[in-house]
Amino acid sequence: MSLKGAKVYGKVVKVSGIYLEAYNPGSATGDLVEIYPSTGGRIYGEVIGFAEDRCIVMPYGRLSGIKPGDKVLIRSEYVYTYTGEELLGKVVNPFGEPLDGDDVLVAQRLPIELSSINPLNRERIKEVFDTGIRSINGMFTLGKGQKVGIFAGAGVGKSTLLGMITNFSTADVVVLALIGERGREVREFVEDVLGEGLKKSIVVVSTADEPPVVKVKGALSAIVHARHFAHQGKDVLLVMDSITRFAMAQREIGLAAGEPPTLKGYTPSVFHLMTNIVESCGNFRDGGSITGVFSVLVEGDDITLDPVADALVGVFDGHIVLSRKRANAGLYPAVDPVKSLSRLMPRLVDEDHLNMAMYIKELLSSYESMEDLVNLGLYKKGSNPAVDKVLENKEIIDHFFRQNYNEGVSFRESRKELEELYKTLRGE
Repeated sequence: MSLKGAKVYGKVVKVSGIYLEAYNPGSATGDLVEIYPSTGGRIYGEVIGFAEDRCIVMPYGRLSGIKPGDKVLIRSEYVYTYTGEELLGKVVNPFGEPLDGDDVLVAQRLPIELSSINPLNRERIKEVFDTGIRSINGMFTLGKGQKVGIFAGAGVGKSTLLGMITNFSTADVVVLALIGERGREVREFVEDVLGEGLKKSIVVVSTADEPPVVKVKGALSAIVHARHFAHQGKDVLLVMDSITRFAMAQREIGLAAGEPPTLKGYTPSVFHLMTNIVESCGNFRDGGSITGVFSVLVEGDDITLDPVADALVGVFDGHIVLSRKRANAGLYPAVDPVKSLSRLMPRLVDEDHLNMAMYIKELLSSYESMEDLVNLGLYKKGSNPAVDKVLENKEIIDHFFRQNYNEGVSFRESRKELEELYKTLRGE
């Protein structure tokens, strides 16, 4: 009698918190799992680790109704997502299924996994990536294939800035990953912030109330979508809001799988997977690029206080820091001109552009060091020429950094306005 094609079911032996343990022969980490509660229905999940002879499974849905003895089937295949041009303009879950319920016929079904990229398959980044944001284009120019973080505390305008970049950038395709987002804000972000930018975008959503494994799959799925379009030779903008919530979700999975915790409970797999995600961006030899913009939540508005933010600073090719002080003053987007940096800017712009940006940054740095004295009325005019110049031209400087959320400014216009500001400050 042939057993070819036969299914071998295991059983649940333990249910605990956000995961369960089950007996099933031949399972491997990352395998897709089907759980059949005795109350009926089917719940999908994933093998995240092992405890002696049992596999640890984290379901994609709630654990309600699952009890010891329920049947478990290991599918022995990776979890997959659907992707393709048919999904442009759609809001989908991590598995490529449109959230509006529409049936979309797509040709590509790809496993949600990240393979390493040979560093010699990457091209040097030489071409400017136009973000549509005046202050970033002018002061911290980005390149196609660059990976950059937007570091900000809560309520400083981070999501709005991401929406502006999504709308006004020159990317062919945008893959937007909303990881751990509040459910109420998904529609608001898509309709109010993203707007017309949705037409060239795939929005991958995993909300705050979903299990941590779904949030992690949302981030990895976005990378799969971005790589698919980059392999077709397209310039892709990957926006992830936020990579911090991804790290928190992976921490929960790691702790459930028995990983040793490190600083603030983060497990080693968190930093490994974060690096894999960030390193998926680049300018590729076979054509196409992925420019990555990742929002990073900063605890107490101090990058050094958060292990995730601190680790990411060294992985990114630059960082855009948003200032609460500037946001409180109504300067949106609240880009901090002193703390922000693009490591690739010197090779992307001409010498005049770089010198103008550095001159303005030096003036603002000098002013920042004396700002408290100025606000207290203790600064004496003439003490510092750089501070005097900023005080005399503060309104013009603020105008350069202020930009309406529904207004895009091209790289060429940004450089022109930077030059005008530079000449004004120099008295030319």
